[in-house]
Amino acid sequence: MKKYTLYIIVLFFLFACGRKAKTESNEMLVFCAASLTNVITELAEKYEMENEVDFQLNFASSGTLARQIEHGAEPSVYISANEKWVDYLIQLNLLASETKLEVAGNSLAAIVPLDSPLDSISFQTDFPNVFKGRLAMGDPKHVPAGDYAQQAINNAGYANELKDRILPTKDVRSALMVVELGEVEMGIVYKTDALKSKKVKIVSEIPAALHAPIGFYAAVLKKKNNAQSLRFYEYLSSPEAKVIWIKHGFKFE
Repeated sequence: MKKYTLYIIVLFFLFACGRKAKTESNEMLVFCAASLTNVITELAEKYEMENEVDFQLNFASSGTLARQIEHGAEPSVYISANEKWVDYLIQLNLLASETKLEVAGNSLAAIVPLDSPLDSISFQTDFPNVFKGRLAMGDPKHVPAGDYAQQAINNAGYANELKDRILPTKDVRSALMVVELGEVEMGIVYKTDALKSKKVKIVSEIPAALHAPIGFYAAVLKKKNNAQSLRFYEYLSSPEAKVIWIKHGFKFE
């Protein structure tokens, strides 16, 4: 009787361990630029419906996520709002270089609160003087949207006029929120983020010629370069996924 009971206990233990291992193997951690919150959430939900995968999505500025990976975080897939941070992690031998892939493009827009008297302006015509106070945008040091915005400001000749008026935020979504709350009169964010908000309006699109091409790049972590990671990575650029990217306002050349 005792042997029989012990046999059952061992079987139960092995079964439980097997289920736990299976569950853990189905979990996938993805690090994504904050500006991808809506589109990646929808892509992950759709992918989960068709595959046995449980996603954990971590959204923050691309630079912040890259530093987390540098210090030991191990997502399966990293999606950056620019090429710079992907290359940085490849140089550290943390991302599989052969998986580096541009998955979508975007553009920048100048935004104001919905109740602002401003309606339509030209970014290239005396932009610093069409609003008072500070300009919200992602911190150029680690937020790609802020880096692109700073490039546009510099190339338009506004660097000196705006250098003490910029309000740097932790990511592009935070820049959007500051404008939504009316804490600043103007902000520069991705057009896709502006289109999702019902509390701001676009008053000017930033000319693409004033900054480097905006590209979102995905890559697989070297330690997670397995079939499961690669399937989702490949899904990001599939025709099915492209429909969702476009729905959210992202561009393809």
